[in-house]
Amino acid sequence: MKQFPLTPLRLALVFSGLLPLLAGCTVGPNYQPPKPEVMLPQHFSEQSSPQLISAEPLHWWNAFHDSVLDELVDVALLHSPDIESAAANIRQARANLGGVASQQSPQLNANGRVGHDQLSQNSENFANIPFPNPITGFNDYRAGFDASWEIDLFGHTARSIEAAKARLGSVEQQRADVALRVAAETSRDVLDYRFWQLRYVNAAAIAEHNRELQRLTRLQQQAGVASASEVSQAEVSLQNANAQLPSLLAAEQTALVSLVPLTGLPKDKLLSMLTMPPSHPALPEIAPVGLNSDLLQRRPDLRIAERQLAAATADIGVAVADQYPRFSLVGNGGWDSIHPGTLGEKASQFWSLGPQFSLPLLSGNRLDAQVKSAEAARDAALASYRKAVLLALADVESGLIRCKGDRERLQKLQMARSAQEDQLKFARQRYQVGETPKTDLLEVDLQMAGINEQQLASEQALASDLVALFKAMGGSVEFGQASAIDK
Repeated sequence: MKQFPLTPLRLALVFSGLLPLLAGCTVGPNYQPPKPEVMLPQHFSEQSSPQLISAEPLHWWNAFHDSVLDELVDVALLHSPDIESAAANIRQARANLGGVASQQSPQLNANGRVGHDQLSQNSENFANIPFPNPITGFNDYRAGFDASWEIDLFGHTARSIEAAKARLGSVEQQRADVALRVAAETSRDVLDYRFWQLRYVNAAAIAEHNRELQRLTRLQQQAGVASASEVSQAEVSLQNANAQLPSLLAAEQTALVSLVPLTGLPKDKLLSMLTMPPSHPALPEIAPVGLNSDLLQRRPDLRIAERQLAAATADIGVAVADQYPRFSLVGNGGWDSIHPGTLGEKASQFWSLGPQFSLPLLSGNRLDAQVKSAEAARDAALASYRKAVLLALADVESGLIRCKGDRERLQKLQMARSAQEDQLKFARQRYQVGETPKTDLLEVDLQMAGINEQQLASEQALASDLVALFKAMGGSVEFGQASAIDK
């Protein structure tokens, strides 16, 4: 029979051929995604069920029909430091996954050595040498490699990869969550700036009406028609109206400054984009609510919690696998000689190849504690997921209720405005025919401006609540392309 010498390559091929027969047993629980529908009621409460944003656009902020807002949100999504940080975290998680996955592959290292060795003649190395004056100093030349390949028999590496993939998914959803937050904050600041502008213009008109009313009241006092008390009251009204202007201007500038870190644009550039006269933001209409399952699919925070639960479940498998034996194929080989000219000869070759295993016998309950710790972490992740689901429901419910209340209040103010417009029309007609003095017309103008302030404040609150509702529903944030902007 022909003999085949056992070489490192042949031994490795034989062992790798047995690998499919050895592998395939992955310990620990298999992850089953939770069913969040069982944690939610079948329908939203009747108080808020008819309300939600109608057909959700791909970029939800487009629903406000403000081209500058659209442009600034796109810029923020491209240049926000928070999004850049989240993207870096994704790269780190992917690198960690690559490092864990590399454990499935053979590990090979090359090594070499040139050195002078000096042995002790009085050491045990020469205790049984019968001849005198042995050589104790010589040069040594070595070149070779060492290799190892762990056979993942009980799924230690497989569960580690599973956990790393789940954590990568969680980090990716964190970027989506950051993007949603950045888009919402940018939209809210732009809308606030618009409404603060409108409210400042209206407040300036109120101040101007009060100034004219004070002037006319002084003239009436000089004519003996008005009393000093009436003049004093007109002065108080003027000062109160003027007192409103600084706070409105400060709120307007605060909204503008808040856009600087979000977009990365200088204040002057933002100011030129949000030019006067201020435009009146459009407020999206509301329509029937979507399914709860749709909500759970859209919200990044829920997807983050689900991926963290998957990672915690896989960690249990890693901890359980640590209790089982671990098998590896290890080897080394190369050339070793004390004469450089003979390093490449066959007689200088050395090699070692074979399987090895390690089995924990006594650990002082450390491994059992690791499994219990991983199981507790999984239970905590499940509880966090349930809490995230319930908070998501409450977030949407409260947003729907606020939007409904804002819309109803705005409708009543619009009715009051319509009635006040009729009063203003009649007051102007009477003033034009000389039936009433101009002071009466100014009083009606002030009442109209007061209703305008209430309506603008109500619209601003509705706009803010609509943004919050879009955010609560998960939005549809994508990383848009910013148009050309000179910085």
